[in-house]
Amino acid sequence: MEIKTIKPSPHLEKYILFYYELELNNEAYYAYPSDCNVVCLFKNADVTYSNNEIKITEDSSFSNSFTALNKFTTPLFVNTKGVVKEFVIIFKAFGLSQFITKNYNGIPFFQIEEFDDFLKDNPTFFNKTEITKIKLIEDFLLTKLNEKKDLEIILKSILLMKSNELTIHQIAKKCNCSYKKLYRLFLTHCGITPSILRKNIKFRYSLKKMKSKNSFFKLSDVAFDSGFYDQAFFNKIFKKLTSETPKHFFKNVSILSEKEIYFKNIK
Repeated sequence: MEIKTIKPSPHLEKYILFYYELELNNEAYYAYPSDCNVVCLFKNADVTYSNNEIKITEDSSFSNSFTALNKFTTPLFVNTKGVVKEFVIIFKAFGLSQFITKNYNGIPFFQIEEFDDFLKDNPTFFNKTEITKIKLIEDFLLTKLNEKKDLEIILKSILLMKSNELTIHQIAKKCNCSYKKLYRLFLTHCGITPSILRKNIKFRYSLKKMKSKNSFFKLSDVAFDSGFYDQAFFNKIFKKLTSETPKHFFKNVSILSEKEIYFKNIK
């Protein structure tokens, strides 16, 4: 399985990383933590979530639906029955909250009721061409866009997380706000705490480093480059996020696109 990703238009690239389409036929796989929100538009499927497992069953009696995943910190098992078609929007860490008003903090998996109008107006969405699908989605999202207050503080904070080894308190100070305010803004914009988001960012960066080095990487180098100054601690965090050691993870996982989409298929 290879995934082709599509960039958003300039109007939405501040909030969205990319889109892709996927068709799964009785397949099961593990997905791994990231700093993004994943929003899926499913075609005629019964979608349920329980104990870090999403079950997606093809069922013509169900209408198309929008579902979203909050950021997670352990492997997520995805189990499909029948032929499942989905259109996926990968929002940046703070992106989804700029298009919805309801607070879904602490809810791992939810249907986006505020997107129901799109479903009613586009019942034949999956019969459209790729270009038309993206235009329909983007035109709709632009009507929902309502950027929240103090987003620029979040943008600067995430940039500092990626480029500096600073504590959250130091990041707050550089953003001219208190730790308490920064904590509250992260919950509002990103749905998780600053420390958890930073952990996911470091994890994804380590995957990128290991991918670029292929099979010749040294774990100590990857750990250091990713902001972990102790390899044992890096291994501990990595195993918590993937349930595997780094080297074992890369022996079993599939890299499905140039955008670092990682799935582990279950046979």
